[in-house]
Amino acid sequence: MINIALVEEPVNIDKFTEFSEKLPTLFLGFAIKNEYDHQRLKINEEYKPKKQLFLFEKGEGNFRLLPLYGLFLPLNDMGKKLAKILLEQDLNNKLGIKQYEAILTEYNLSCYNSYSYLNKRIYPVNLDSFSALTDSPVSKDKKILQHLLDFDEDAFDFQKFGSFKVLILT
Repeated sequence: MINIALVEEPVNIDKFTEFSEKLPTLFLGFAIKNEYDHQRLKINEEYKPKKQLFLFEKGEGNFRLLPLYGLFLPLNDMGKKLAKILLEQDLNNKLGIKQYEAILTEYNLSCYNSYSYLNKRIYPVNLDSFSALTDSPVSKDKKILQHLLDFDEDAFDFQKFGSFKVLILT
């Protein structure tokens, strides 16, 4: 058992690397909020998960690091087009939630689960939208979350459960 008190501890970023993916990219995994998440959430090594720090702007001149643990996948053509539109809108003026929803609706996508992650260069989408944004073989796996977490169906470990995020990073 991992000590629940670690929820109050900041993430130890020593095991994270500087973000090195080609942008735009699609992220599937966990946004690590605290040391409890960092220690309890494990992705099957077969999928080669990475721990990277993504730098983004949260308000004018206020930069933050978002610790990400998971898979970084190439966007398909539709995903690249969407990423370009989102970034252009965001650079010209602050992209609000209503405007963001309208753009996603044009692509038959949604984001009612992860609005809190919407920031300049970070665009969340719902998990059910994941397969529409990448042609990666991972997106075709109907039990991808079960496989990523390497669940043992005979043993229940509640600490393995976390909220997967799907983020378009630009």
